[in-house]
Amino acid sequence: MTGPPLASGREADVYALDERRVLRRYRREADVTDEVAAMRHVGGLGYPVPAVYEAAGGDMIMERLDGLTMAQACARGTLSIDDGAAHLAGLLRRLHELPPWPGAAPGSRILHLDLHPENVLMTSRGPMVIDWCNARPGDPDLDTGLTALILAQVAVDERHDWSAAAEAMLASFLAAAPGEPARLLDEVVRFRDRQLSGTEPLDAAAERVLACAR
Repeated sequence: MTGPPLASGREADVYALDERRVLRRYRREADVTDEVAAMRHVGGLGYPVPAVYEAAGGDMIMERLDGLTMAQACARGTLSIDDGAAHLAGLLRRLHELPPWPGAAPGSRILHLDLHPENVLMTSRGPMVIDWCNARPGDPDLDTGLTALILAQVAVDERHDWSAAAEAMLASFLAAAPGEPARLLDEVVRFRDRQLSGTEPLDAAAERVLACAR
């Protein structure tokens, strides 16, 4: 592994190994066992995720995907805001229709819990979902509500270049999303607050979700 990362997220960096493989490495102490199990489970059921070839500690060697992130594609005009929102809603619907892994509580479904435009790659094979570190069984409305809240966070931040686009995508997403995205909003806010370690205010974003969901 040499050179700068191909991509960097909140907690991990991705490095090219060759034309077909990448290394995803956490910048903190991590155990990817559960993340890999979730990806292999949903991938085995036909859900669009990159293949995982090897994993140990905080490292995963995965399939190298082509294409832009959904956020990049929308910003460049190669994907419309409405089509992006429809993809997000469809990906959540498909995920929540899958059977959870053995041992999950009755009635629970598989949740991604970070499905937003930066975590969807628009590849030549269609949209592919990445970054499964939060995946677990639970109530689908928690997952859908979290996607809405993340879009709303960008929408209410007028300093963000993507603020207006996120506002439009939020409205379009809520019109197409499965379930009731605002039903568990208080729990969604608490979960997102833990994700961000309390570093960002969420009240305005939650109010924007409620306003758009009415």
